[in-house]
Amino acid sequence: MGSYEREQRMIAEGTAQRGQAALEYFAALDAELTEETSCLAHRPDYRKTLFAPENDDIYREFCAYLDLPEPRYFDAVENPISIEGHTAADVYYAMKSKNDRIVAIDGAAVYNMLVKLRTQPEIAKRVLDFRPTCYQGGCGMKDAAFNRGYYD
Repeated sequence: MGSYEREQRMIAEGTAQRGQAALEYFAALDAELTEETSCLAHRPDYRKTLFAPENDDIYREFCAYLDLPEPRYFDAVENPISIEGHTAADVYYAMKSKNDRIVAIDGAAVYNMLVKLRTQPEIAKRVLDFRPTCYQGGCGMKDAAFNRGYYD
């Protein structure tokens, strides 16, 4: 039995609420944070996005991702869903590859971006295509100003 099925059983028994699997995942992530990194961490409220019943297919895939052995990889999820031409692996790559300041992205953020691709595709695509400029990300390779030839 996977985490989604276990969560659904617990909800039926009245011992959990929707999103319980994710809350357990967050607790495990938070346990690994140092005091310094915990100050920098930000986690939005996913009740109206990722945990919402209308996004059950995305939440099921997120739970399948949670069921993978660590280290988890988005491309290891079987039969990934595609929204606006993006899978979770595509979203992760787009988020991570264009901004060197990002150190880690948790699975919920990736799957929440799939929700945003469904509900606000124009904005989500702009976010995924975003590339920081020099003053935001530092001058150097993979920097938008550097790529335009402003720096040698």
